[in-house]
Parts: sequence; structure tokens; C-alpha cells
Amino acid sequence: MPDDNRLRWMNAINIALVCAIVALAILIVIFVWVVSPMQVVGTSMYPTLHPGDRVWVQKIGFDVTYGDIVVFERDDSGRPPIKRIVAMEGDVIRFDMQAECWYRNGERLDEPYLSRTDYNPEYMVNTDAALREQLTGEGLSVGQGELFVLGDNRNDSYDSHNYGCIRVDWIKGKARC
Repeated sequence: MPDDNRLRWMNAINIALVCAIVALAILIVIFVWVVSPMQVVGTSMYPTLHPGDRVWVQKIGFDVTYGDIVVFERDDSGRPPIKRIVAMEGDVIRFDMQAECWYRNGERLDEPYLSRTDYNPEYMVNTDAALREQLTGEGLSVGQGELFVLGDNRNDSYDSHNYGCIRVDWIKGKARC
């Protein structure tokens, strides 16, 4: 009888161990390929996202459109940036220095997520001269397979107004706040 109890306990432990290993493997697959948590660093998406906020990044099965917040990789960035899509393939995006606002295809962007609409006078200073001329002149045409992304805290965001469009294939996921 004591051996039967011991055998039952060993079987129960083995079953529990196998279940735990399978559950851990499933979680790893989910976090690596499906969805993963990300902590927000910096203030470029303030007030929508605050430093230290955690978001879920959906890595598969998503479409992107205007206003979506995406996480992407760039060759020159250490941590994946998180920004909002404001223009897509085929759009012309332009910044009006006098009105201090962005225009997409000739229409002023409606951006209710911004807490401030006043731009620092030096907003375009760190922008490449040729890019600045396009953005503040006739506008920048967003190319095939490209997106134009901006942070919600426009005066404190290193984004497409500094480096131009990003490639759609750079997107690692869509942020779920």
C-alpha cells in the first residue's frame, strides 16, 4: 500500500511537471511571436502614453491605419520606437509653420489625442534641410511600402519629421494601450 501511494504521488508530480512545461512553452511562443508586453520609455507619446506605462504589442494578425500606434525597428535606434501613424503610402504630408499644424493630402489633421498644439520654434531645426524643405513646402510624398509616424508629444519626439518615412516591414507590432 505505501508503494501505491508513492507511485500515485510520483505520477501526479510527473503530470503536473509536464503540464507546467507545456504551459511555459505555450507562453514563450505567445510572447515571442504573438503578443508581448513593452514598457514605454521617454515622453514622446505623452499624454497618450506616459514613461513607465506598459502596453501590449500585437505582433501578428494586425492591419495598420491612420492613428494607430506602432512599434518598429530602425537601424540607428537602440530601443524600438513607439509612434503614431499620420500618413500612409500615397499620401502627401506637409507641416505649415505659420499655422503650426500638419496637413495630409491638403486637409488639416484632426488630432484630438494631442494635449498641446503649439510647436516649439525650433521644431524643425534638427530636421535634414532637404526633408525640412519638402515637409514645409509642397509636402513629402509617402512612398510605396512606407509610413509617416509622429509622437504625440511633438516638441519632444524624434520621429518622421526628423528622419523621414519608415518602411512598413520595419513594424514589429501594433500597440494595444
